[in-house]
Amino acid sequence: MKKSAQNNWKRLCLIALLIILSSIPFLPGIKSPFFYDDINTIVMNPAIKAPKSYAQFFHQLESFSADRARMFRPLILISLALNWKYFQDNTTGWHLTNLIAHIISVILVFLLMTTLSGNWQLAFFSALLFGIHPSRVEPVLYISARSEIFASLFYLLAFWLFLQSQTQSEKIHELASGIFSILSFWLGLFSKDIAITLPAVLTIERFIFRKLNRKAIYWLFIFWANTLLYFLLRRSLGLYTFFPVARPRPVFENFLLQARVILYYLRWLLFPAHNSVELKFSPVSPVWIALSIFILAGVLLSALLLLRKKPLVSFFLLFFFIVLSPSSSVVPLVVEGNLIRVYLAGLMVFVLIAQGFLFIKPRSLRISLLVIYFICLLSLSLSWSTDWRSPRMLWWETIKNFPSNSRAHNNLGIQMERSGNYAQAEREYESAVKTNPDNANALVNYARMLFAKEEFQRAEIYYKKAIILEPFNCPARINYSQLLLSTNRILEAKEILDEINFCPGYESELANQKKRINALLNSHP
Repeated sequence: MKKSAQNNWKRLCLIALLIILSSIPFLPGIKSPFFYDDINTIVMNPAIKAPKSYAQFFHQLESFSADRARMFRPLILISLALNWKYFQDNTTGWHLTNLIAHIISVILVFLLMTTLSGNWQLAFFSALLFGIHPSRVEPVLYISARSEIFASLFYLLAFWLFLQSQTQSEKIHELASGIFSILSFWLGLFSKDIAITLPAVLTIERFIFRKLNRKAIYWLFIFWANTLLYFLLRRSLGLYTFFPVARPRPVFENFLLQARVILYYLRWLLFPAHNSVELKFSPVSPVWIALSIFILAGVLLSALLLLRKKPLVSFFLLFFFIVLSPSSSVVPLVVEGNLIRVYLAGLMVFVLIAQGFLFIKPRSLRISLLVIYFICLLSLSLSWSTDWRSPRMLWWETIKNFPSNSRAHNNLGIQMERSGNYAQAEREYESAVKTNPDNANALVNYARMLFAKEEFQRAEIYYKKAIILEPFNCPARINYSQLLLSTNRILEAKEILDEINFCPGYESELANQKKRINALLNSHP
């Protein structure tokens, strides 16, 4: 009894230490402004500011953002709506919500690793790495990345509760743990689709640790059945596929590209450097593709070879690839890669690093190296948290690391324009168009700068191209109509706007522009 009490006290002390240390890296950026997708998802989104009811987020999928993108993340939208209700545009409260969810995830990593390994040192150091590693900065300080943290939190909770259900001797305790595990699984699914990989992870864990008994099979069957229910739910909501409507690249090309992206993730998790909010590798040379596939195949082969001798290592190697599969496999997403996606999958690297340190002898050397390593990670995280105070700095860093990233140039241009640096904004928009001539948003922004300089002919060329690429691009049509009005082509301006009746996020601008055009037509019969 006394030993049990001591163990509980030790566990509580370690958890308290994890809470404190995992909070420190993010304090410099706790007041950072809304950033990037936050504008579309939160600031301009009437569904977040004034929801008719929280239930609407479960069936009105277009509530996700101002541009009416259809996504099924009801739990995230409810949390955003509550944040707006209580904090409005005071971003400190929003960031604290993310930070609290992150700290809970850190605690769950500690509990999960204690259960899986039975080694409190491995559990503590793995959780500490999970808490303070620089790859945590973006998920915590980027409000829209909340979906990754929430999904990971409920993923870890469901995993831990599942393991608890497998060790319970009393049926009532087994049922309680199992039912709450399923509920946590659904909360993860209501946050982000990465939770769909949990049944596969649980099945692999039972198989690798040779615990695939009747009880395990029973609960695994329930998890897989609920996965099927989730797919049926998506289908009933009109979400027939996980693929985006407009695929930015072919499926096989994306598969090869993601091999390069995953290799970058691994390198970055091991040696964090060069902070970037978006990765851009395409087009990837055949040499890099071949090298990436060769290395990743070697990692997967290692997982198979270590099945019996090092089951924990084998499990986490497979865990990494399974968790990443929704975002880094065949589904071609617009953003090629970002470090948010390894928030949960990165646990594999942290476990391996922690195990590596535990092999170091003598103990004094191990502790010294651990302290130095954690101080280095903490200083990097603090530095990058400071960068989050300035969105402009984040895009500068991204462009420095990925000069051909058209979206980064365009977003830096927006930041420059907002700060009044119009000359630099124009240069960034021009760079965005040069690096990707099919970037419709960059074309619109560059055309707007040319229009401001009264270079009407050049501006018109870019507006027309943007509309050809994206016929329902509202800013392109509204701004182009203004150019036509400025050159006294009122009927053409009317025709441009008459082709669209719905302008998500720009309803008032469209209505006002149409009124202006009608007033001009009435005054010039």
